[in-house]
Amino acid sequence: MPASDPDLVQQFEHDTWSRCADEYLDGFAGLTAPAVPLLVHAARIGAGDRVLEVGSGPGHIAAALAETGADVAGIDFSASMVEVAKSRYPTLSFREADAESIPFDDESFDAVVSSFVVHHLARPETVFREVHRVLKPGGRFAFAVFAAPEAQSSIGAFFGAVEAHGSPEDLPHGPLFGVTDLGIYESMLRQAGLIDSAFSMEPTMWHAPSADPVIRSFRNWGNMAALPASVWERIESATRESLKAYERDGALAMPHEALVGSAVRPN
Repeated sequence: MPASDPDLVQQFEHDTWSRCADEYLDGFAGLTAPAVPLLVHAARIGAGDRVLEVGSGPGHIAAALAETGADVAGIDFSASMVEVAKSRYPTLSFREADAESIPFDDESFDAVVSSFVVHHLARPETVFREVHRVLKPGGRFAFAVFAAPEAQSSIGAFFGAVEAHGSPEDLPHGPLFGVTDLGIYESMLRQAGLIDSAFSMEPTMWHAPSADPVIRSFRNWGNMAALPASVWERIESATRESLKAYERDGALAMPHEALVGSAVRPN
């Protein structure tokens, strides 16, 4: 994927996740949803809080956050994702918007969260400044990103299969994918005016009824339809074989690890 030009990165990410919109809730949602309690704890979200989710995708994270009693809004740069979110969660507020220019007034939110989005941002520093702007004084920002690649079972299975049979350098992964140098995140947060940053590595688990939704998710995400059918068949077969290691009682339980970060807008 393009790594040097932020505009190209942003377009690449937009195309990737728009392609995944229709099937996300049946696949990758199982990977990202376990971060909800981690984000609730890190952002100290409670009933009555006004919360913004940056990169709300098909809306499942925002819906889970709303179960705390918080008033939740979501923004996403993909119209396809926003359409799915509005269809599935019609009582919540979702808007198509670029996180580099959040369409809310200054000091609008008690908390801002972002679930497995920060590592895909073309200009994270710009987004963090926007987060600072829309947070109320004393408000908290919490985000989850993937920890080291070797700690991601399903992703490792797919990447390994692509490495053996395709071109892994062409896979989408985001500029900060797999970055666990806390100093990088701390510096960006501090430059945005956010303080008291804290980080932790947290185990998560992706439960799937079978390998099928996992395979479909990675096929769309990696744009495997663009490959010759014979190449994809080898990649799929190798991925399925690797995923057998995580079979439990006829289903899959795939361990992962998330880096959870948080920071505060000063009073």
